[in-house]
Amino acid sequence: STPAVFWTLYHIIADENALRAIRAEVDGIVKARSGTNAHEEPFALEELDKMVLTKSAFTEALRLYHGAFTTREVSTDFVFDPKKPGQSKYLIQKGTRIMAFAATLHHDPDLFHDNLTYKYDRFAPKMDKDGNVKPPEFSKNGKLISEPTRFFGGGAHLCPGRKFISYEMQALVAVLLIRFDMKLVASSDESPPQIDYSSQGVGVSHPDRDPTIMVRLRT
Repeated sequence: STPAVFWTLYHIIADENALRAIRAEVDGIVKARSGTNAHEEPFALEELDKMVLTKSAFTEALRLYHGAFTTREVSTDFVFDPKKPGQSKYLIQKGTRIMAFAATLHHDPDLFHDNLTYKYDRFAPKMDKDGNVKPPEFSKNGKLISEPTRFFGGGAHLCPGRKFISYEMQALVAVLLIRFDMKLVASSDESPPQIDYSSQGVGVSHPDRDPTIMVRLRT
């Protein structure tokens, strides 16, 4: 989860709008507490559940940088039908090793508008024209997609620690944002860090370099 926290924090810090909105969300939750040491108390799960922008920022980081392969060995011959015009069917024989790369789903331009751009609020609830707050919806070819992401597997292999990872990340990011001011320190010709493809395929992709960040206590 460390690379996921890196990408989440990096993009929050790099975007003034994201930093302002997410910090306001976290500050609001802390200010709603009673007591003189509100900033020192650990976040409760109920508070983390209210951090919809923080969670969305984390989910968006996973969407862009989740680079794991899922590997399975075929136990029985079967025919794979892509169900697309002009595409042939394929016989997949027993013993074949299949590797699925979820990034092909996560980067699908038909599913995610502006698919290569980080949008911190992409997965946050939205207000419709009637003023009702609803979870975000994703569709492709006119069909609503109930699971637009596959970060933690699925079915019998669904990661049992997925909620813990999300809560852990939200709490860490929230603590850093309420206690520190952070700012990227980069020269005008310095490009943002990219994916280190030498480590691609296992978990969340690592950055190819470490950016310089100025950190100081908030006053």
